[in-house]
Amino acid sequence: MRLQMSNVQIAMIGCGAIADQYYFPALAADKALRAATWIVDPSPESRSRAIRKFGFAEAQQLSSSADLPDSISLAINATPSHLHVTTTMPLIARGINVIVEKPFAEFSDQALSMVDAATGKCLLSVNQYRRLAPSYAKVRALIENDEIGEIRRISWSEGHKFDWPTQSGFYFRRPWGTGRPRGALLDIGVHVLDQICWWIEDTPTPLSVVMDGYGGPEAFVLAKMASGNIEIDLGISFHGKLANSFVIEGSKGTIKGSTHDYARMELKTGKGGWRSIPAVGATGWPAMATRLVTNVTETIAGRDKLLVAAADVIPSLVAIDSLYAAATELWPDSYKEWMA
Repeated sequence: MRLQMSNVQIAMIGCGAIADQYYFPALAADKALRAATWIVDPSPESRSRAIRKFGFAEAQQLSSSADLPDSISLAINATPSHLHVTTTMPLIARGINVIVEKPFAEFSDQALSMVDAATGKCLLSVNQYRRLAPSYAKVRALIENDEIGEIRRISWSEGHKFDWPTQSGFYFRRPWGTGRPRGALLDIGVHVLDQICWWIEDTPTPLSVVMDGYGGPEAFVLAKMASGNIEIDLGISFHGKLANSFVIEGSKGTIKGSTHDYARMELKTGKGGWRSIPAVGATGWPAMATRLVTNVTETIAGRDKLLVAAADVIPSLVAIDSLYAAATELWPDSYKEWMA
């Protein structure tokens, strides 16, 4: 599937790793759209690299989104997360529709301010791309169809050694704007919590949270949460590989899956054994980027509705805020004498 849209001009704001791996391949696949894409980044080197690699128009590059022409109908904001508010608000003020890279914001109140500002002015979507993954959507459908009954427990373990090819180094920036620096929980956790909130249609609250960080961004989190009668266990890590799996236990059955398998999951109901359940749809980042951008442009034209509306991802940010607020740090025994 390729993006094939007429009379659409798109601004790609930010030429970092996510643009290079996710958005640019989708935007460059169609000749007409490639010619209608504007590249925005303060770095001339980053702009030139994107133009050479993907064939975008040399004349359509800018150092600032403030200089975008009025013909732009959609902007994709792939700047570092701490810049999302300051770079999105001026676009909203101009009535430009925006897709914001995840996390939508670093704090839930920032997210709410952008949603409020966009109301009645433009469309606002977020690249919570796992909602577009066939397997995650299939899990939601199984839950909605009561295949596993009342959910009782969700266990999620996801982690890998941090290796994202960040070009700006914003993950490790100093100083942090407000409160403790945010790390793995904001980066991986925004995927995890967004899926859980989407599946259960609620915002879980923390029972206990332990993380490292010790003044810097955390790389490991263990948390217990609850939503009504649902118990939720989370393990998230940037230190090394975890099980990278989720299990959803219900009164009538259980769903389990690999966090990075977007094509299938497993289902067990009653006294039966595990069954592999395929999920129909394209996988891979360019395919999901294509679907996201197509959905937003079709919604702009009045032919569709947003798959990932910005307002719908706020519950996950509220949950993340609450986890940080409740977090304690488990100090190694060798350090305890220094804390006395």
